[in-house]
Amino acid sequence: MPTLIDVNIERCGYPGGFEAKNIKFSLNKGDILVITGKSGSGKTTIIRAITGTLEAAGGFLKGTILLEGREISELKPDEVYKFMTYIPQEPWYSVTGYSVYSEVCYTLALDGVNCAEVDFTPLGISKLTDRLTYTLSAGELQRVLWLEALVKNVKLLVLDEPLVYLDQEARKIVKHFIKVALNRDIGVIVVDHDPYQWEHIQPTILYLDNGNVKYYGPWRDDLFALPVVNQRRERMSKGVVVRFKNTWFRYPGGRYILRNFTEEFTRGLITCITGPNGSGKTTVLKLGAGVLKPSKGSIERTGSTIYIPENPLLYFTMPIPRDELLLSSRLNEGKVIDIAERFNIKHILDKPLSKLSSGERKRLAIASAYLAGYEAYFIDEPTGGLDNENSRAVLEVLESLVEEDKAVILASHDERVIKASDRVINLEME
Repeated sequence: MPTLIDVNIERCGYPGGFEAKNIKFSLNKGDILVITGKSGSGKTTIIRAITGTLEAAGGFLKGTILLEGREISELKPDEVYKFMTYIPQEPWYSVTGYSVYSEVCYTLALDGVNCAEVDFTPLGISKLTDRLTYTLSAGELQRVLWLEALVKNVKLLVLDEPLVYLDQEARKIVKHFIKVALNRDIGVIVVDHDPYQWEHIQPTILYLDNGNVKYYGPWRDDLFALPVVNQRRERMSKGVVVRFKNTWFRYPGGRYILRNFTEEFTRGLITCITGPNGSGKTTVLKLGAGVLKPSKGSIERTGSTIYIPENPLLYFTMPIPRDELLLSSRLNEGKVIDIAERFNIKHILDKPLSKLSSGERKRLAIASAYLAGYEAYFIDEPTGGLDNENSRAVLEVLESLVEEDKAVILASHDERVIKASDRVINLEME
């Protein structure tokens, strides 16, 4: 009986850009493989290759990908669709439906599933069925995609950073469903910058370093450094920059996400907003930065503000990083090089934004906002999908901002961010 998937990649990547080389692994039914490595090491590139989507993203593949002995390039798209479910790190690219209900029903109809037979209860989706998909946070979008994956009868799950935008309760549920999938002989491939999330399953590890295999084999504790959290420093408030007064907000046709929210965000401090998916973290950031207007109540601002979304592509205005940073720095090449070195993005300054990894885009967006010199920075999941080294670099720059008397307000589930923040606001579900 052939293995579930056999991968033999000589080279894959993007013309004139990043390449991964000599990638070989196989996976049997009921087994799990975790692909890990630093941001930009090639994890997502490999995933796109094995799901047959690399060429659609402008890349190339030299080698073979066999699904139960059949070359993926020779299979029809619907055969690949029925064989595997792929949930990307950036969930907004996988949603086509106008509402949650239409999204789930349409997607499952492609697999012959009648929506009337679907249980929307898992992962709390029953509370979201009438929501418009554009109003969902990344964590809520991931929950919707997970429900679709659970209902489909596939042989292989391919998951790129599946826990990044999920709260702790949702992470427990997803880990449970993965164990259930493995017990049902479904193969699982997970990309995760933090392999310790999967230590309890003792997976096979594929450890990448700059497009090359650093290690391939069984779980080993000595392979990875434990997360090092930036130490919280004693800082004092330097004055209010944004003040919420009895603020209420709801999206069209939906329930109130914020009710009578009153809070002050001050210069000189890092404030972290945390809480369950759907509790209003992203909404607070958008309201604070002026992207949204409150339904009731008021918001006062005493300085310039910027919002950096979970999807950094919505932030950029220029086609390549160098031009983006030059625009923000008012054409100061010296500042561009300095910030690129601090954020470890000097090597990607002239690459198209579409060819950057999610982590590289996130670091670039924060670097661009830093150079522009706002008074208050509202940043959604600043370390989402970043390895420990790059997370520390981002947090250090955010600390530099507050030391310059700026206000930094973050929304995050990441313990590294929470522990490094001066204030933590925990939102609860209404």
